[in-house]
Amino acid sequence: MTTELQNKQKFNIKNILTMENLLCFFIVICPLLDAFSFLFRRYFNTSISISTFIRPIIPLIAIIYIFFKYKLKPQLLLAALVYGVYAICHLYVFYKIKPGCSYGNEIRELQYLINYTYMAMNLFIYYYFFARRNRDKEAENELRKGKIISKLKKSVLIALTIYIALMYLAIITGTSSFTYEEDQMGLKGWFESGNSIGTIMLLCLFIVIPMMSKKNSTGIRIWSLMVIMLTGVYLATLLGTRTGLLGIIIVICAYVVINIVHSIIYSKNINKKLVVFGSIIFVIILIAVTIFGSKTIERRKLLKDRQNLIYDQITGTPAHVTGDLVNIVEQIKNGTLSKDYMPEEMQKTILELYDEANQKEISSTDMRTIQLIYHSHLIKNEKGISIALFGNGYMSHFYELIFEMEVPAFLYNFGIVGFFLYCMPFIFIAIYGAYVLYKKVKNISVEYAMYLMGLIFAIIISFVSGYTFFNSSSMMIIIVLTTLVINEIKDMEDAEMKIYERK
Repeated sequence: MTTELQNKQKFNIKNILTMENLLCFFIVICPLLDAFSFLFRRYFNTSISISTFIRPIIPLIAIIYIFFKYKLKPQLLLAALVYGVYAICHLYVFYKIKPGCSYGNEIRELQYLINYTYMAMNLFIYYYFFARRNRDKEAENELRKGKIISKLKKSVLIALTIYIALMYLAIITGTSSFTYEEDQMGLKGWFESGNSIGTIMLLCLFIVIPMMSKKNSTGIRIWSLMVIMLTGVYLATLLGTRTGLLGIIIVICAYVVINIVHSIIYSKNINKKLVVFGSIIFVIILIAVTIFGSKTIERRKLLKDRQNLIYDQITGTPAHVTGDLVNIVEQIKNGTLSKDYMPEEMQKTILELYDEANQKEISSTDMRTIQLIYHSHLIKNEKGISIALFGNGYMSHFYELIFEMEVPAFLYNFGIVGFFLYCMPFIFIAIYGAYVLYKKVKNISVEYAMYLMGLIFAIIISFVSGYTFFNSSSMMIIIVLTTLVINEIKDMEDAEMKIYERK
């Protein structure tokens, strides 16, 4: 009897201490690491946080586990060599072309390379444990039954619950930081960036909202609904970013439209409950915005008023670039700007940016458009195959021109090779997922459509807003969305294979 009890205990421990559970736990603690990191930096007035060293521990355990347990040593070593050689080449190009106006040095540039390589590693890890077939029979059976994937989705629900709970706790206790510190507008709790926390919450919603379906227990559905409503009210009224306000509307509309289309395809009828659900959520958000106002709308008004305050001394009219850039243009035209500080290619590009901004009457507060124009012109003015392949560096630019829009930044700043290593896997999976959606629309589940929409939304947000893939926690939710899309495609292929075998 004692032996049987010991065997049972061993079995239970074995079931708990799995890599899948450890990786789900990693998702759950992301909000705690984010909050701890922010509070640590603020309290000790430092740019370094302990969580920076804690965060990679679980992924490193996972990749070491894969390396020694499965027959993938050559492939992993080859991948490490490719990413390592690219990093060396990129840093060498950065070192050679870095001008005096650079916002960062080689160490700062290396930080971005490490972060994006860490992202690629995590994508492989989560794919391997949550989507890859033909691994070991026990894990594959659990995967096919959906138990492992269910844990992954629940971990996202728990993470979003912790995010929103910490957010309201910070607001209620009056300890929340401002989204825009300089204007003391918007509330972002104990988190570093308003844009990042808004993006994380929105991406989580693409996974959490489908959990209200009848496939889940009543407890999960009620839990999901409460979290969705609390998150929606916060994003629409308190955060203060356009991403939050417009994003929550997009997510809810996507879910309602997808369900309506799904209902029409399968039953030829519109699911009235979903129309009611969408209407209720919109009414709640509208009431919240009416009662509490929207920090986003206040912020937009402030920026509109501010754009006329920047004066262009050259034209004698309101400026269409920032005041610091106007000063740079003046120095270039007077011939007083040193080429060591800003090389000829950059000076030429600044003048082209200035002319185009004035011609198109771009708002001086629209920094992303200004940055896009600058980098699009600079890539044409710079010459050399090394820059085209390995990029001109992310931190090698004047501080106001650091490219916030990640997708084009991958191509311009990290080169063609960097774009394929870091960004292309997500774009490829999104494109292939859309192709599967088109080809197998009659067999597509609402969950799959939402996960795919979430992945596409992440790529779009990364393009128009930025710091989406770079942020460690939003990166992890994007990886979960990508993994779920791959898994759903694999499930459809498995189902088709079974039908084929029966025939």
